[in-house]
Order: sequence, then C-alpha cells, then structure tokens
Amino acid sequence: MIKKSILCLLLLVIVSCNKDKNTSDKITELENQIKHQKIINTSLEEYNEQLKRSKENLKNKKSESLELKKTISFVIAESLDILSDKKEMIQYVFDDFDIKTNDAGRAIAMNSSFFYCYNPDLFGFDTKDDYYSFLISKIDRSPENLRKILTPQVKDNIYSLFKNNNIYKESGSEAMLKASLLIYEDLREQEDLMAQIYTLGVAQNRTKTLELVSEIASEEVQSILKYENYTSYDRAGYLKLQDRIWYLYTFWARRHHEGNADYVYELLKEFHTNVAAEELVTDDIEL
Repeated sequence: MIKKSILCLLLLVIVSCNKDKNTSDKITELENQIKHQKIINTSLEEYNEQLKRSKENLKNKKSESLELKKTISFVIAESLDILSDKKEMIQYVFDDFDIKTNDAGRAIAMNSSFFYCYNPDLFGFDTKDDYYSFLISKIDRSPENLRKILTPQVKDNIYSLFKNNNIYKESGSEAMLKASLLIYEDLREQEDLMAQIYTLGVAQNRTKTLELVSEIASEEVQSILKYENYTSYDRAGYLKLQDRIWYLYTFWARRHHEGNADYVYELLKEFHTNVAAEELVTDDIEL
C-alpha cells in the first residue's frame, strides 16, 4: 500500500512538472508572438504615416496642376494669335497625320483627337498630341478670330508643306478639298439640313447620318471620292466612299454650327490656289 502511495505521488510530481513546462513554453510562445505583433504594428503605423504624407503631397500637386491648367486654359482661350509663329506646331501636326503614307481620309480618321474637345483634367498632357489637341480645342473659331490666327506667315508655313511635291494630289487631299467645296455649295442655303446633320453627329448616330448624306451626295461628289479617282495610294482596308462622304458633310455641319462656314470655304479655295498644279473651278459665293 505504501509503495502504491509513493508511486502515485511520483506520478503526480512528474505530471505537475510537465504541466509547468508546457505552461512555460506557451507563455514564451505568446510573448514572442506579442513581440512580433508589436513589430508589425509599428511598421504599419509608420507605413500609415507615409501614406498620409503621400496623400497630402498628391493633393497639393493636384491643386497645383489644376491651377496650372486653369491658367493655361485662360491664356489660350483669350489669345487671338495662338498660332502666330507656330511653325513647329504646324510641322508636328503635318508629320503626325503622315499623309506621305496615309491617304487624307485615313489620316483624318487616325488623328480625330485633333478635331474634338480635349479635356486635360481627364487625360493629362502625356504627349505632344495631347498638348496640341488641347490648344486646338481652346481656340475661338469665330471668323474674326480665325483671320487673326491665320496670318500670312502661318498660311505660308502650311502651304510650304504641300509645295514641290505631289502629296496634295496623290494623298487624296485635293480630291477631299474639291468634293468638300462642292458639298458646301450644295448645302449653303440649306441651314436646316446642316443643323440636322450636326444634331445626328452630336448624338453619334453614324448610321442615320450615313443614310442621310448618302442620299443627298451628288454624283459628281461621289465620283471625285471614289478610290480610283481619289488617291494613288494603295487602298485602305476599312475606309469606304461613304466614310469620306460622311466626314465631309459632318465637317460642314460643324463649321455651320460654329458660324465660320463661309470663311472656311474661302480659306480652302485660297489653300488650293496656293498649292495645286491646276486651277479650281467652283461656284462663286457672295460673302
């Protein structure tokens, strides 16, 4: 009996020692976890502080950027001669259109950003395309202002790009201009029709616009814009006769909406006179 009691006592002592050891190990493990968590918490706090500073810096930069864009917008909108002495800009846009490789219609389609209002708040000024698109979108397009912008020097800079080469004719630019003038001569007394085309264009209803302009385009215009008459370049896959007709009619609808159609008509005739190898025959329009 005594032996059994001694044995039980020994077992209790052993178990107690094991429990103490397990408890000690758990405490040590928990202490290590706490230390590790403290390190993580400290790192997170430092990272949060960095994020706060970065956020504040970005907020300040955004404010500065918006102020700069407002200033640029104001300067451009108020300027009456933004294109004066802008030979570099004219050359850049000409090179970007690359009508040495692309026919005129294709070049216009590939560079449509130059013709629509550009919002730097959404896109920024990542490239020269962005910057020049913004400049062009901010120009006052009234006839009075365009006359001040398109000085003899600016016009000569533009004309020089088409002289001493065959680009004007071979790229289809000449055919587009001739067809364009004929279209305006047909449209100039039809203000309601131009307004209708403009409304469809703004609504981006290309299908209905195409249906409308295809019905009213004269046989002469269609003949000029047929690919075999239009350009000597290889046929561009996705652009068709209807696309060129659509562009020219919507072009004049936009000019009519801006109130500068008559001036642009005279400007295009003047351009042709200065760069073409043959005389242009059009109807006379009293302005």
